[in-house]
This record gives sequence, C-alpha cells and structure tokens, in this order.
Amino acid sequence: MAAAVAAGPADLYRDAQRIAAGPMWRYAAGMSISRSVVYFAYLGDEGTEAGVVGQRLAFMRRQLRWLSDLIEASLDPIEVLVPYVAPRAWDAEVHDAITRHGFRIDPASIRSDRRNSFEYPGFRAMRTLAEGAAPDDLIYYCHSKGIVQLAESKMGLFRLHTEVGLTADLARLTANPNLTRAGLFPSRRGWCWYNFFWIKAGYMAGRTVRESADRYHFEALIGDYDDKEGYRGVLPLIDRLPFEDSGIAVKPWYRAEETASPALFATYRYYAGLECPRRLPHPHEALPASAVDHPER
Repeated sequence: MAAAVAAGPADLYRDAQRIAAGPMWRYAAGMSISRSVVYFAYLGDEGTEAGVVGQRLAFMRRQLRWLSDLIEASLDPIEVLVPYVAPRAWDAEVHDAITRHGFRIDPASIRSDRRNSFEYPGFRAMRTLAEGAAPDDLIYYCHSKGIVQLAESKMGLFRLHTEVGLTADLARLTANPNLTRAGLFPSRRGWCWYNFFWIKAGYMAGRTVRESADRYHFEALIGDYDDKEGYRGVLPLIDRLPFEDSGIAVKPWYRAEETASPALFATYRYYAGLECPRRLPHPHEALPASAVDHPER
C-alpha cells in the first residue's frame, strides 16, 4: 500500500496511460496473438459509505487474487487492465489492490466521474484496448460479480467462469475467422449470459460503446438484437465442465433460464469455498460440427 501512496495519483495516471494506446502483450512482434484481461470493479460512487466501500474492496481483492493465481499458473503471458468506480478518497487503496498483482490501472477510470454507469467503464476500457490491438488479438472480459450484495454464490460464479475462460483451449476460436467470441453460455443473438467472455479485438473495436441507463445494454452489446443467428459467431465453453458439475447439455445457444441447474449452483458453492483455482484439463474439440450445422431451434 505504501508504494501506491508514495507514487501519487498523477504518477499512477501516467503509468496507466502508457498502456492505453496499444496491445498489452505480444509474444513476438507481429507474429503471435496476444491475450489480455479486462476486469471491471464497482465499489461505489462518491456518496457510498466508507464501511460499504471497505467491504467491497475486500471482495474485489479476493477476485483479483483469483485472477492472479490463474494467470500465474498459465504458460501464457497475460496482462490485466482494471477499470473501476470508487470514491476518490479510496483511490490509493484501490490502486494498491490492483498493482500488487502487477495489474494495470485503467487511466480513464482515474479521471472519470465516480458514479454508477453500470458496466460502461469496463466496456470503454475494452474498446480502447481493442482499438490499439491487432484484429485477432483476444481480450477476456470479466467483472466484479456479486460485489454489491457481497454474495458468496456470485463469488463462486465469478471463479468458475473465469477459471473455465482462462484455462480453455481457444484454438478453434483463433483458427476460425467466423468465430469472434467465446463464453460458457452464448445467447441466440450473440451475447454471453453473465458477461464473462473472450472477444477478438477487431470485433470489439467495431462495437459502439456509450453510456446507457439500461443496465442490460452492456450484456447485449457484443451481440445483435436483430440477428437470430448471432450465436454462430460464438464458441460455447460449457463443455469445459464435466456434465456432473454443470447439469447442462452442450448447445450452440441458450435461453437465460437454461443457464441454471441444481448441479451448477452446487458447483458455484464449491468454487466459493476454494482457496485457489482448480486447474481444468485442456478439453477436446469444443462442439461437434454437426451441432453447429444443425442447432436446436
């Protein structure tokens, strides 16, 4: 914490700004696909009580630690960009929580108003990152699920989705130009339920990102309400879980009510109690070609 305080807001802003113009990692210049993570956290606006912010900060620290453990165990160099909303008086502590893992602070979050604009800051950061990246670079988006209610079941959901996402074999996504996103539960119109997903930078750079009073606007942003076959651009990842852990059959797309089951709720509870990630084995091919060619309607 002392390091963050000593650096000061201006120094932290300049450090964060260095990453805003381009891709965060490149294995070998111009040759390999880079992967990065955007984690958005909402801790409160300027009027949020200090005790509430402190509890949410502790919740955020647990999620950041989980991401750090996952990435440390990975063989891939992945950097994490963290946009956030919190009262300015808490910046030093929030910045410490971010930088202690080597993660980067979103520069726009430092200068922005501290108010609840739903997931706009996260998508703003993701769009900025995508505009400076190669079209096939991959960005993983996740957010502080459960932080407002301090819900342990939602902590389990966060941990399961991020572990599956960050340990998944994405060869099929990177090899197929018609696939631009990947997530556990694609919707028919191309977004991913719960807003945990991989997205190609070129696709993300083409999305319009603006503030909205509709909280669900940001769930639908990577899809298209008018496209009933939007799911064809999304790689489902639910098969990365054994059926006994999910209770959900592999399909090319899901309705909202089809993304829950007693087995999956039990798995969320299990993940909420873990001390560190449970490494998943790399799976076989994600979905049989026949299921993609002849999906359930």
